[in-house]
Amino acid sequence: MRIPRGGLSILADSDQPESVGENDPGVRCFWYRPMMRIEGGRMRPDTDWGIHVESDCLAEMAARVAGQMEQDGVVNASDIALDLCFLFGFDHEYFHHCVDSAWTGHLQRLIETQGTLPSEAGQYREMYMDRIDDVVDNWLLVEETLANAHVVRDPTRLGGLREAFLRYGLLPDPDEWKRGPYALWDRAAFDSRAFTALSHHVWMQYLKGEADPCGIWPEIEKICHEGGNESGFAEIVNRIVDAVDPTNLEDDAHSHVLDRAGVSVPISFGGFQQGLLRRLSVPLRVHGSQSGMIRARFGKDNPDWPYGIIEGLYMHFRIAEVGGESDDPFGDDDDDFELTP
Repeated sequence: MRIPRGGLSILADSDQPESVGENDPGVRCFWYRPMMRIEGGRMRPDTDWGIHVESDCLAEMAARVAGQMEQDGVVNASDIALDLCFLFGFDHEYFHHCVDSAWTGHLQRLIETQGTLPSEAGQYREMYMDRIDDVVDNWLLVEETLANAHVVRDPTRLGGLREAFLRYGLLPDPDEWKRGPYALWDRAAFDSRAFTALSHHVWMQYLKGEADPCGIWPEIEKICHEGGNESGFAEIVNRIVDAVDPTNLEDDAHSHVLDRAGVSVPISFGGFQQGLLRRLSVPLRVHGSQSGMIRARFGKDNPDWPYGIIEGLYMHFRIAEVGGESDDPFGDDDDDFELTP
């Protein structure tokens, strides 16, 4: 049996594979299982839903990162590396819970009003599994783009660790087209228009059960043919934004409104700003021989999790604070951080 990979596992209940981690080095030890299973036009709870982590995989990843950190002179590298790897994967998967929450709520409304679900309701998950392992063909799976962008712009200030995530390979460089949608995070993280457009695109993928609901893929293939994969990859976000939020609205005026400043704003399906549950309420399911270590470090019995651990990471990767401003790592003001131990 082919073990599915990626952010959305659709294994049968109670199947416990060694790993079905995501198809990217930064999150290969993590995956998310949706709250509900979709079968025969109905939904039922998945007893194994939540954020999953393969502990042996995570221990190996952390050891590799620790080796790099030691070369950089980072003190206590083994613990710092484990914390950095776990936090990145955990928060990435939490974004999948935010998407799952919005989609599940939509399906609940359909069941209440129509009595059943449309045939497209479960097609996105199947389409995702078919494409996520295929380089180039997976570029349109921008839920992964948004998940990495979510980490970078995280209001809990994990975004301030962006340089560390980049240096140690958890977050891809934006031009790494072979890492697919995971590497498209930069514009979505810093451009709210792009984040909204990509969110709209993901909604359309779920609603239609299609990878290319906006019809941009033929253009991308043409660009790749003429200028190479790097050129096509660089245009993915641009083409999605243009399709969702076009400059010329004469033929699609019903999809936008003007705000007080006269700026056109798309009437989208909504973003994925929050999940049904907060981060620490989502079930964390740990697999493998290192499960005890992971649960002890990132479980409810550790008083340092999560705030003490996050603050510890800032203490290692901060070189200067903005003069005269607050140094509270959980406050509203951002400090300037660089990757220097």
